[in-house]
Amino acid sequence: MKNSYVGAIAVLALVVGALVGYGMWGQQATKLPELESQLGLVRAQMSASKRKVEDLEANLGKVANEKINLEKEVAALKESLAKATKKRR
Repeated sequence: MKNSYVGAIAVLALVVGALVGYGMWGQQATKLPELESQLGLVRAQMSASKRKVEDLEANLGKVANEKINLEKEVAALKESLAKATKKRR
């Protein structure tokens, strides 16, 4: 009689454990393919964003170099103008 109670409790614990396990992970296991497809989309968007950021950084570098060159040209022109005005005096 004592063994039948232990056996019944063991079976009951197994059933409850299976139900709790399914309740926790079983429903999410069906969502896994959907999550993987969403993850793929997010990775593609991140890759595209990363390429755009790299392009913007490259363009920023070009603009900065052009600005430096223009500043040098302006300084040279100002210097030439100053020399020209000194010669006229």
